[in-house]
Amino acid sequence: MRLLQAFASTLAPIYPLAKRLLYKFHGGVFPQYNKSLSARNPIRALYYPTELILPLPQTVGEMAKSLVKVGDHVLKNQLIAQSQADANQKLVVPIHAPTSGEIIAIEARALPHASGLQELCIILKPDGKNKAIENVLQTTGTWPEDAQPLKDLIAQSGIIGMGGAGFPTYAKLPSKQGKVKHLIINGAECEPFISCDDLLMQTDAEQIWLGAQIVAHALNCQEILCGIETNKPQAIEKMQSAAKNLQMPSNASVIHLAAMKIQEVATVYPMGGQKQLVYEMTGVELQSGHHAIDQGILMMNVATLKAIYRAVTLGEPLTSRLVTVSGEGVTEGFNIEAFIGTPFNELAELAKPKGDIDYPLIMGGPMMGVQMPQNHVPILKTTNCVLANPPEPRQMQMPCIRCGECMDACPVNLLPQQMYWHAQGHEYEKVEKLNIKDCIECGCCSYVCPSHIPLVQYYRHAKSEIKVLNAEKQATELAKQRHEFKLARIEREKAEREARLKAKKEAVKKQAAQNTNTPQESEKSATSGASKSVASAAAARAAAAKAAARKKANSDTSSEQTQTDKPLSAREKAILAAQKAAANKQGQSDKDFKTKGQSLGSKSDRQAATEAAKKRAAMAAAKAKATSAAKQKAQPENSAREKAIAAARKKAAQSSKTEDPAVKSSSDLEENNNKKGNDENKSPTLNASQQTAELTTDLSANGSETSPALEKELARKAAMQKAREAALARKKTHQKQNNTPVKTDQDSPPTKTSESSETAEAIPLDSPLDKKAAAKKAAMQAAKRAAAKRAAAKKENNE
Repeated sequence: MRLLQAFASTLAPIYPLAKRLLYKFHGGVFPQYNKSLSARNPIRALYYPTELILPLPQTVGEMAKSLVKVGDHVLKNQLIAQSQADANQKLVVPIHAPTSGEIIAIEARALPHASGLQELCIILKPDGKNKAIENVLQTTGTWPEDAQPLKDLIAQSGIIGMGGAGFPTYAKLPSKQGKVKHLIINGAECEPFISCDDLLMQTDAEQIWLGAQIVAHALNCQEILCGIETNKPQAIEKMQSAAKNLQMPSNASVIHLAAMKIQEVATVYPMGGQKQLVYEMTGVELQSGHHAIDQGILMMNVATLKAIYRAVTLGEPLTSRLVTVSGEGVTEGFNIEAFIGTPFNELAELAKPKGDIDYPLIMGGPMMGVQMPQNHVPILKTTNCVLANPPEPRQMQMPCIRCGECMDACPVNLLPQQMYWHAQGHEYEKVEKLNIKDCIECGCCSYVCPSHIPLVQYYRHAKSEIKVLNAEKQATELAKQRHEFKLARIEREKAEREARLKAKKEAVKKQAAQNTNTPQESEKSATSGASKSVASAAAARAAAAKAAARKKANSDTSSEQTQTDKPLSAREKAILAAQKAAANKQGQSDKDFKTKGQSLGSKSDRQAATEAAKKRAAMAAAKAKATSAAKQKAQPENSAREKAIAAARKKAAQSSKTEDPAVKSSSDLEENNNKKGNDENKSPTLNASQQTAELTTDLSANGSETSPALEKELARKAAMQKAREAALARKKTHQKQNNTPVKTDQDSPPTKTSESSETAEAIPLDSPLDKKAAAKKAAMQAAKRAAAKRAAAKKENNE
């Protein structure tokens, strides 16, 4: 390895990139360091500025709250601002007065930040006496035996990482011993123009080693490594000498010290980076997104270790630091132990600027430094350099030519070219996927870019945008979780409410069950109640039925009374007489007859009576047919009787034709009816007449049989016979009185239909006999029409 380094050192003047063979990590550049501008001069004496500007916001962590007011006089090391938050939960550091003086203002001042934002600051006017409060931290000089006491002491002293990050030192330390394997002292100081660490190692090497031993003792670390670049030979010598001659304080109770080792590292930028120096000294490559302490490595700056030593042994808080004031714009660069809060411009004026400093000063080195919006900004605990470099002519930015120089120079093995393209296109998610968070903003890519593209500015902007997007994403996730929690709470409350309601119902049911004696009794009671209700319903229905029957009976009685009051026609009277005779014949009582007769008043009763009459007629016809069959069998025996009857009928008919025209008309009418009865399909009325005629004929013929209808027919014939005889007697009497011959039916006009009979009524008649005959015919025609009407009415009723 040494042979390779010797070969590379020999080749480097001819081929500069051969220097990359001198170290392990990737990339890196070799700028002009110009450290001699400040390192050649001794540390300047203490300087009292006109005012000290002490910002309440810290580089990292919670904002401190002022403990003083305007007009207060404070002493050096006095606590003037502190956050109320717990140091174990929040990143807070107190603020102590750098020197004695008066608080002249608490107001907003510009901070040393690229944004130029103003924040609340305590303005202290030094009195030049520098009266201090000794051992303000009230320490005994005893080294802490554990990690937590050391952390508490560091937190009270207000010590933060003085290498540039500004992270509170107590937060970097583990809470338990044995977790730190390598304690590395960062003495590389790779940034050009900066020489404060070099001078500090030359002047306070022993305090640096003791500070490292205090930390190693508290954390039970057995090895301390110090990395110093090869361009600081005096510092290496002083550190080696101090390590060899390191003496334990008289009040320290330490038995043995941790092993100390100084390792020279190549002079290359950025060798002072944590990942680069750790990899160079230990060969351990720190993982992305993890802390170095997770891999057993703790790195501290030389200035931080000196501050820890003074805090533990002397009880002094961090109120000042060594600052390099240099640059091409000043003639005498130097290093000075400056109070925290000293304005930049006043320090720059001490370096004898070559001209008016009307350009922005730079906080830090030329590679990672930031130009200040204004020069009257205070020195912070992280400020290691105030650089006064006059602005150079700005190179015109050219498009990227994809040369890849930035990728070769990147010490973190990133892809600066790709990150630039995505950052330019505002594709910040893609930039984040390229591990932009690992970028240390060293500026190597911009330093080697032939197109003069300010790549670091693009990366810083992309980081800020990604930070905002992540904050919005976290807020969205938090809102989502709150919404889900709300829904879960609503569901839980609903379930609880339903459970309470169910329990309440169960309690009510249980109480109801307890109120009843036994379940059987309750069932019996329920059955009894149901039976009562059924009986009540049945009684109600029976009452309703009785009421309806009573109402119907009243209506029938009223209708019967109406029908009874109505005068009966001749036909109805004849029917009632026939029914009465039939009832008497069959032994029916008057009551039954009355009921039967009354039932004919309604339509349904009449229909029933008609049906019954038809049935009786059918029965009579069947009986007559049977009788006829029996007669036919006994025809030989009765032939003499039948011949006698037929002869008597023929004789009676002849006598009727010769003696009585009315009888003749009646015979003609019967013959006509018989003729009409041959055509049964002409009309139901004619069928009924035919049936009646046949029944009449049969009944009269069967003189041995007796029935109500036969008796009725016989009565009718007897009445007709009497009528004929009466008519014949009247006719003879009339002939005797008038001596006019009696006209028979043959002399009268021929019989016509009902229309013709009506016409005949209009014919004038000469004799009273003719008038009487015509009246008789008209009466017969009227009787026929009435019979036809009754048949039609009967048919209509049947339908």
